[in-house]
Amino acid sequence: MLVCSLKAGFPELYRLAKNKEALVSDHLQSHNERVSWDFNFTRHAQDWELEAVASFLELLSSSSVKGYGEDRLCWRGSSKEGFQVRTYYKYLLPADGIVVPWKRIWKTKAPLRVAFFVWVAALGRILTTDNLRRRNVIVLDWCCMCKENGESISHLLLHCSAAMEIWSFMFDIFGIQWVMPGWVIDLIACWGNSCHSIRIRKVWDMVPPCVFWCI
Repeated sequence: MLVCSLKAGFPELYRLAKNKEALVSDHLQSHNERVSWDFNFTRHAQDWELEAVASFLELLSSSSVKGYGEDRLCWRGSSKEGFQVRTYYKYLLPADGIVVPWKRIWKTKAPLRVAFFVWVAALGRILTTDNLRRRNVIVLDWCCMCKENGESISHLLLHCSAAMEIWSFMFDIFGIQWVMPGWVIDLIACWGNSCHSIRIRKVWDMVPPCVFWCI
């Protein structure tokens, strides 16, 4: 049984999906109580992707789908204790073992709304233009600050030329050399290990949330 989302379990097939926000009903076809699937990929699967397609179909065939009737909620996480938020949260965690370093987000002296913004950024949920376009919002995919590249979260907060000026200024203040990681979550994960001075540790931990919020 798959204990994560289909997006996380089959990332190579998710990239082929033409409509990444489609519902099950958009792909499910039922005729004379016989169920079939139409995935509507952007292209035909390549040879090296056929194994993933076969596993995907095997997973779908293991689920009983009638193709008619009303939807209903059911919980299969813990039959003995019933529904629990903590169990549900574990199922929502990425299957590849990536865990958001929440202590380095919520345990700083940053205001709650700033910490929440950093949390959402680490999860990749900020409404940048690339995320808006995934939700079928018609908007130009360009960075509002540098106007040179598409606006993703990592570009906007880390790699944009305007953002890099702010980061470079902060690094000069602390007198350190820094190689910017690819993602916000990676920056947060390695940030706390980069300062060995207890005296300035609290100030150092405030740098990412302050820079993110200013940007």
